[in-house]
Amino acid sequence: MFYKHSQHAYPDGDLILGSDLSKIIGVSAVAISKAKQNGRLDTFENSKGKECFHRELSPKQFFKKRDRRHITTPTRAQMASGFDNMTAQAVAHRQEFDVGLGLPIPGVNDSADPFDLGEALAERADLKTSNAQKAFYQARLMKLKADEMEGRLVPKQQAAIAAYQLGANIQDKIMTIYSRLAPEIVGYFKEQMTKAGISSENIASITGDADHYVGEKIRKACLTALRDLTEKTEENILDG
Repeated sequence: MFYKHSQHAYPDGDLILGSDLSKIIGVSAVAISKAKQNGRLDTFENSKGKECFHRELSPKQFFKKRDRRHITTPTRAQMASGFDNMTAQAVAHRQEFDVGLGLPIPGVNDSADPFDLGEALAERADLKTSNAQKAFYQARLMKLKADEMEGRLVPKQQAAIAAYQLGANIQDKIMTIYSRLAPEIVGYFKEQMTKAGISSENIASITGDADHYVGEKIRKACLTALRDLTEKTEENILDG
């Protein structure tokens, strides 16, 4: 917000230009101009009619209203203090690392080392790991989406239902084989016995219930082979 000279009581000695504010905070003049346009910084008219910033209030406003979610690089003051991009990102949420040239660091006394970044380096390592994991899962998700769009990927439940239905159809076909196969087997042996000169009466006596006996043997063999499949359901048919 812009305050006219009559709307504030700050003397000219407390008011500075944007170029001076950028040097105090340790950021570019463009950053100051952008913060002003976004309403993050109040401005005050001095006695000469110039729009100015406050020497103490404006730096506090700049850091207080800073969007810390999108910090990717250090400020000029942080760079001069040894910050790199990852360190600036790792401590973006911590106000004590809002370093400004010529400004005391909040909460740090003169006897302390204001740039002891041991904890920040640990946070940076965590951030690197987190970013790597995030990139891995994003790449995996993109591949899965591409596979789904190209028809190579279908929902597990849909695949399970289709597999279950296919298994049920196969089971029905296999379990009816005996009714067709048994008469063919018995018929083959009847034909061979006839060729061997065995009388029809003897053949009938030998093969009286052969169709039923052979059919049961085939049916039980098929049932044993399919037992594992018949115990599967739509929920576990894809399980090992």
